[in-house]
Amino acid sequence: MKKFLKKREIESKEKRIVIVCFGTPQVPGDALGPKVGTLLQEWGAPCFVYGTEDRPITAKNMSEYMCHVERVHKNAVILSVDASLGKKEKIGQITIRDDGVCPAGVKGEKRRFGDVGLLGIVGESNNEPMKELLTTKADYISKMAYKVAVVIKEAIFEALV
Repeated sequence: MKKFLKKREIESKEKRIVIVCFGTPQVPGDALGPKVGTLLQEWGAPCFVYGTEDRPITAKNMSEYMCHVERVHKNAVILSVDASLGKKEKIGQITIRDDGVCPAGVKGEKRRFGDVGLLGIVGESNNEPMKELLTTKADYISKMAYKVAVVIKEAIFEALV
């Protein structure tokens, strides 16, 4: 994570970091993003945070949020957070990408968003992705969200110091 939030890159983008957390609290396996956003807000992370349990970024409002962030935070480093499905042996892993995330990937949409992407592998990719997301245990997602939020918080504080 530190590699992706390099101090000189932050400085070149006016020391702004924006975190955009995708997902819905109504679907246990898709609640990772909003839980991370809520934790970061509660901890007072020194950045803009979009997508919390109270104000989630879902398929219904995703386009508006993405347009808003791109318009208002033009020079910011955008870190996108989302849940993902993957191979069975990868469940529980956190993947960091240098090209953002595909927040509607489970629906087959391929538009990436963000400069840095953080994906939590919450379940197995199979022929029934919605069923997989609906049957994921909420307490498992809460624990994973805590770990993801800690990683982000530490990386942000290190990048800004």
